[in-house]
Amino acid sequence: MKIILTGATGVLGSQIMYEILELFIRDSINGKLLLISRSKGKKSALDRINKLLSSSYTPKILKDQGLEKLDQYIEIIDTDLDSVQENFSSKIDGAYFIHSAGYVNLSTDEEHREKIFDENTKITKVILNNFHHSIKKFIYIGTAFSSGERTGIVENDFHNLDFIPQHRNAYENAKFYSENFVAKRCKDLGLPFQILRPSVICGRLMDDENKYFVSKYMVFYLLAKFFYLAAQRTTEQENVRFMINEKTGLNIIPVDYVAKIIVSVFRRDDIQQLNIVSHKSLNLVKGLELIMDEMGYKNYTIIRNAPHFEYQNTTEKLYYESIGKHLKPYLVTSAKQFNTTLLNSILEIPVLDDETFTQLIRYAKLHKFKDVNI
Repeated sequence: MKIILTGATGVLGSQIMYEILELFIRDSINGKLLLISRSKGKKSALDRINKLLSSSYTPKILKDQGLEKLDQYIEIIDTDLDSVQENFSSKIDGAYFIHSAGYVNLSTDEEHREKIFDENTKITKVILNNFHHSIKKFIYIGTAFSSGERTGIVENDFHNLDFIPQHRNAYENAKFYSENFVAKRCKDLGLPFQILRPSVICGRLMDDENKYFVSKYMVFYLLAKFFYLAAQRTTEQENVRFMINEKTGLNIIPVDYVAKIIVSVFRRDDIQQLNIVSHKSLNLVKGLELIMDEMGYKNYTIIRNAPHFEYQNTTEKLYYESIGKHLKPYLVTSAKQFNTTLLNSILEIPVLDDETFTQLIRYAKLHKFKDVNI
């Protein structure tokens, strides 16, 4: 079996890499995992991958194998994704192509829109157009939030809708556009494909090994980080008003669960689209209360969405001119849930309750929200 993976040094991609290698070892598969990765500063792609395979957060089953044994399963193509040459196609003949690399940026700033869109669409087009004739199947890792503004129950099929989704930022729009390109292009080519969409990724929860670990703190973690730092200041805590739809929630899913699902289904021909999400979204008001309590920031107020909003103090201004303006569209959005029947039949979805969410935030605080530099 040959599998090619992009984004192996990323938050989700690294976990997918771990799961694939575990699959090879556990099922005694004579497999080859080809990783398209690039150098970063003085670190070669090999250095970066070896760090992931020999760190304190590497799964024990892989560490016990040792780098020498693991390297037998891996081939690294040290290049930027947009520089991959067509002669590379001979190496991936008959491979499953899992495209996990992406540019996650929830910015609502107009000046960033074009870059976010291009980073998430151009490379997907290049890869698929260059290598479709060599690969066995194309698996695209999207986002459940390419569903856009929705209410009610969201099904797995995003491509046979009787309406055009309204997206909240360039990232959502770019991922939805890329999905549509993949679906149409693969259908035209007769190439099997899958679109797998995780929701907001949090730390590991599937077992006690490296529990709560995530390599990069994003989305709700960034809100927690902002108020963790704000609470450390010696000055009096200033009141911050949060505009929140009290009925809506944030769908959060553990990174290791997402990776396990991807590795469980990428060979299945009966699944073409799948949202990898929690049964139930975490209520935003409750989630905010848990974050602020854990961070020690007590002075805040929840208000309805206000179209004309003037900052009342420095902390509020700093929040809304940084992470707040990008999170706001998610805080005021309509309530929705996902249909998880198919997903839960593949692997039981872990419950993310208030206590578990608090532990995730506490772990991040304990580690001072420090991202792993790979």
